[in-house]
Amino acid sequence: ATGVNRQTGETWVVRAGAVVIATGGCAFLSKALGCNVLTGDGQLMAAEVGAAMSGMEFSSAYGLGPAFSSVTKSLFYNWATFYDRDGQAIEGAGSSRGRSVIAQNLQTQPVFACIDRADAQIRAWMRTAQPNFFVSFDRQGIDPFTQHFPVTLRLEGTVRGTGGLNLVDPTCATSVAGLYAAGDAATRELICGGFTGGGSHNAAWALSSGFWAGAGAAAFGKDARSRASRT
Repeated sequence: ATGVNRQTGETWVVRAGAVVIATGGCAFLSKALGCNVLTGDGQLMAAEVGAAMSGMEFSSAYGLGPAFSSVTKSLFYNWATFYDRDGQAIEGAGSSRGRSVIAQNLQTQPVFACIDRADAQIRAWMRTAQPNFFVSFDRQGIDPFTQHFPVTLRLEGTVRGTGGLNLVDPTCATSVAGLYAAGDAATRELICGGFTGGGSHNAAWALSSGFWAGAGAAAFGKDARSRASRT
């Protein structure tokens, strides 16, 4: 790898026996929380040296969230009812299985939600389980359990989707010798197929694949040095 120090103008070079691409996914600057730094640079660098991609057709995942917030945590919407502008419940709309219905309605009208199917115990649990979910509501003075609020869908690309660099063996090697991939930079089809990995699956994958890719890259680099010393 080579680059330029923007402060001094000096160039730098790093040489390694193997490389792990662990740069995250690509959310295409959709402004979802934490995603604008995920611009696909790692995938591009890998593709430029010939690495194959896989599952990119499964990378149009959208996160559900309030229209006035970048937070796309969607678990709590399993207890929500979705409404049109007239306050009528939208048939078939839902977070898990009815998100396409929400998307279709958003083409022609605003869609509102209310987490009105959560009882008092569930509401208390929600506040402790994901406190940052409620920050934007508290700032707006909105009670999401009793008041209707506008929702939207934000593209999260390969961050919530499953596409990425194709892996050719259990060491998380790509199709280029000495190049490995981990986390959202790699395809998650191996654990999720074409369905979104969401938070839990992708988080577990990031930890596991990072270990495997690191071990694979270390072994490859060690072998490369051994071969070089023999020649």
